[in-house]
Amino acid sequence: MLVTESVLNSWSAMLHQLIGGLRVVYIDLRGGGVHNGALLFTYPHDAHRHDDWALATRLALSADQPVTSGGTDDDGRSGLRIAYPLHIGAQANGAVLVELDAPLERQAAVLQMLQWGEAWLSLALRQHADDSPLAGLVPLLDEAAGHADYADARTAMLARLPALCGATRVALGQVRGDRVVLEAVSDVTMPDSRAQHVRAVTAAMQEAYDAGVMLSVPGPSTNADDEPARIASPQHEALRTEAGLAAACSVPLQRGLPFAMVLCFEFSSVRDWGSGSRQACEQVARLAAPLLALRHEIDRPWRQRLRGLLVDGAATLQARMRRAGALTALAVTVLALSFALSRGDYRVSATASIEGEVQRAIVAPFDGYVAAAEVRAGQRVRTGTVLARLDDRELKGERRGLLAEETELVENHRQAVAALDHAKSKILDAQLAQTRARLGLLDERLARTELTAPFDGVVISGDWSRSLGVPVTRGDLMFEIAPLDAYRVALQVNDRDIAALAPGQQGSLTLTALPRQPVRFELTDVSSLADEQVSEPMFRVEADLWDNPPALRPGMQGIAKVHAGQRQRWWIWTHALTDWLQLQWWHWRP
Repeated sequence: MLVTESVLNSWSAMLHQLIGGLRVVYIDLRGGGVHNGALLFTYPHDAHRHDDWALATRLALSADQPVTSGGTDDDGRSGLRIAYPLHIGAQANGAVLVELDAPLERQAAVLQMLQWGEAWLSLALRQHADDSPLAGLVPLLDEAAGHADYADARTAMLARLPALCGATRVALGQVRGDRVVLEAVSDVTMPDSRAQHVRAVTAAMQEAYDAGVMLSVPGPSTNADDEPARIASPQHEALRTEAGLAAACSVPLQRGLPFAMVLCFEFSSVRDWGSGSRQACEQVARLAAPLLALRHEIDRPWRQRLRGLLVDGAATLQARMRRAGALTALAVTVLALSFALSRGDYRVSATASIEGEVQRAIVAPFDGYVAAAEVRAGQRVRTGTVLARLDDRELKGERRGLLAEETELVENHRQAVAALDHAKSKILDAQLAQTRARLGLLDERLARTELTAPFDGVVISGDWSRSLGVPVTRGDLMFEIAPLDAYRVALQVNDRDIAALAPGQQGSLTLTALPRQPVRFELTDVSSLADEQVSEPMFRVEADLWDNPPALRPGMQGIAKVHAGQRQRWWIWTHALTDWLQLQWWHWRP
């Protein structure tokens, strides 16, 4: 059938009825199935053509996808303009442009209607114009577009269908879930689901839907290549027997539709069922189904239409992904294997802390009591700064007694010399020397009651400010001081990783207090003994810092990572698990 202005006029009229707010339809078709080889059509006919219409249709055809933009008519009104490519088999190619008063949000709904309209037009034009039972499709189209309500349009269309294929009655069933529900019959206003005939029709449509192909009785001619001829249809045979029909045919339709449906054709006379009746039923069903679906979609609430569009889009995307799935999976597998077998930096992680390179301990010089505490842990001190004082009252009292004893001995010694008592004088000389020695020792102890800093640094332990008067004994640790500019790193390495470390390896340390300032270091010593004070064996590893940030303080902790050479990434990711499995196998091995 050639594409003529009459066909395009009927199709444009249908679009005008189905798409609300439609102002202009512009069609550019070319090909062997087009009258005179090319056809430019405008609906309404008196609409003024614009040059940008032709440009938009050519762009849509060359890109093979819809082109959307804002448009204005001759009166300056703005709206939505969509150019949609048309592919009518091998007969014609081109594009249709529509302008309508609608916001951009309606683009998806309009594109869906244009897609269904293209499918309907393609199917209609594949038929023969004059000798086909589908020559009455224009009245059918008028019925679909001439009613505002879906139920009225459905009833009117079903009333037209029997005349198109010579059937006595046509029934429409809609699939809900996996079950076919009878919606309408061409010659019955409200079919009663309890009626025997209605149940028989529903069972026949369910049989065709379950089979997924068109079923009929009598069936098609039987031959080795005719697959449908080998499908049994007992429900159709039961329908024919129950209703006294000459033939019954059911056509399931699902592809390209928002929902599945089944059309059942009944023929009461043998003369109406001929060799081409089966094909005519299929043609009528495939052309009527998109119209019914369009009208059904128009009457649905916008939320349901939006959900349907999203479901269709997801299904289309899933189908495309399945087609490209094998190649994508192969490419991903190759990339994953290449990356896993490549070599990367193997780094050993361990907890670490900052220590002073030299840590001086300040201990109690003798037994006594804490009299004052001038500093606490964390404070900076300079050389000679008093850290704490011990109670010196007892020492001072003892010193006063020794001074009195010295004065008395000096006086007695003078008297002995005056009396020329040489023996007593020598005894007093010895006692006086002993007393003065005791005074010297006592003065030294008094001087040591003040605990001072031996160098500039920071106090890393010791807080006696809340322990005044507490007794201390000689040798008790009072404070620890570390220098400000000499630090080292102490790492606690798990025993499963210690074999990979050696002096000279480098790494970086990220401190909890300075997460944005990584500090580089170099290992200097790996301990040969594990620390037994922790739950699992941990080895102490020491390292020198390459740089000292100003904010660095002893006692800071963080995570250190030591570069232990190049290994395959697969080994880096799995060696902990494989080592554990090997150890367990060795443990349970007989």
